[in-house]
Amino acid sequence: ELAAAAPALEPLRVLLAEDNVVNQKLAQRAIQKMGHAIMVVENGRRAVEAVAKEPFDVILMDLQMPEMDGFEATAAIRQFELRTGRHTPIIAMTAHAMHGDREECLRAGLDDYISKPVDLVALARLIENVRSQPTP
Repeated sequence: ELAAAAPALEPLRVLLAEDNVVNQKLAQRAIQKMGHAIMVVENGRRAVEAVAKEPFDVILMDLQMPEMDGFEATAAIRQFELRTGRHTPIIAMTAHAMHGDREECLRAGLDDYISKPVDLVALARLIENVRSQPTP
């Protein structure tokens, strides 16, 4: 049960960039059950705009989206972070889980990777791992 995994710690601010409405709702519900705050945007361009307006503790980034995909959005966010000195963990989410995808994600500036359909327990673990990472 996800609620049991929710710690009595400060809620994290999560940004979800996902174009599929069903996936948005599932992730939103799961992340709220974990006790975190979530903002949902429908493409990479909106994710970049959101990050420019407010800080997030973690970003869940679908890689295949219209307008601006997850790789392009991550590159734009990393460019923005060069000016702010901040580093927000970005977790890639993709349905095309192939050998070598994780390495490609890490080379592209993403911090971690989870395949779709998303295992909610694994997602909770990834989000909680953000707490243990040192913030630059």
